[in-house]
Amino acid sequence: MVFADALAPGLAIAQGLGRFGNYFNNELYGGPTTLPWGLEIWQWSGGQAVRDAAGNPIPLGVFHPTFLYEALWCFALAGVLLAVERRFVLRRGQLFALLIMGYTLGRLWIEILRVDPANHILGLRLNVWTSILVFAFGLGWFLLARGGRDRDEKSQPADA
Repeated sequence: MVFADALAPGLAIAQGLGRFGNYFNNELYGGPTTLPWGLEIWQWSGGQAVRDAAGNPIPLGVFHPTFLYEALWCFALAGVLLAVERRFVLRRGQLFALLIMGYTLGRLWIEILRVDPANHILGLRLNVWTSILVFAFGLGWFLLARGGRDRDEKSQPADA
């Protein structure tokens, strides 16, 4: 568990960096927007942008860059995890549980913004349900870890 706790902030940063691949893949965007940071998405066919007679890519529109929102969320989460770890006494596994809860909380609202095709269950995207369930798992983990040992606590030999 100590390793998982040590890994938590770095994992959040790595996930945030990985989201920028969605920019290059022209995928995972939200609904249309007029915001200045909106992402221009091109029409795609066969893995390439559809082009007009002059060879210019044909835009589909300007959309919320949900990959950017997720990247920023992950970077902020890493900062929060570091601050929490320094400010509070946590038990083994609790910081990693906070990573799980924080990441899925961000994914919940980001998934609600997305407009790409997805399976729906009871009116919500499958990824929204997954975020809710994984958040609940992380919360359970966090609460169960409260009964564990402090991360700094040394194992004591059993009395003979």
